[in-house]
Amino acid sequence: MTEQDDSSHPPLLYRTGEDDTVDRLRLLRSRRVGIATYRRLLAEHGSAAAALAALPQVAKAAGVADYAVCPEGVVHAELKAGKAAGARLLTEASADYPTALFDIPDAPPLLWTLGNMALLQKPMIALVGAPCVLFGHAHGQTHGRRSFDRGLCRGVRSGARR
Repeated sequence: MTEQDDSSHPPLLYRTGEDDTVDRLRLLRSRRVGIATYRRLLAEHGSAAAALAALPQVAKAAGVADYAVCPEGVVHAELKAGKAAGARLLTEASADYPTALFDIPDAPPLLWTLGNMALLQKPMIALVGAPCVLFGHAHGQTHGRRSFDRGLCRGVRSGARR
């Protein structure tokens, strides 16, 4: 594991590899874990794997009974759907993660991407939505030289119409 020294990056420990990506995605997809909780758990436990192991006890201490973390199968299905669509999942440790997002305290720690990754380093008009999007519920669009990302809500819009 290496620690980011650059002050523009969150002070998190990073483990590379597919296992870490799966662990990070499971942590973020676990019930009652948003961006702030995700970052706090990583900071307190040093890795996504350790945070996942601690999460049931953390939930119990908060009064949540019978807590279970997001199952691996759910995450593997999401990764498979992303791969089938030609998408790529970026973590904050990914070289292509948009550096401008490090200036936002609640930036998404994981980001599904499609298309030209170089556009992520260019000025954007807007990045709108919720941080916990399941792949397949939202796709960004590129218009001309401007990047737009829309619909990043975990089925909220489609669920509201039902």
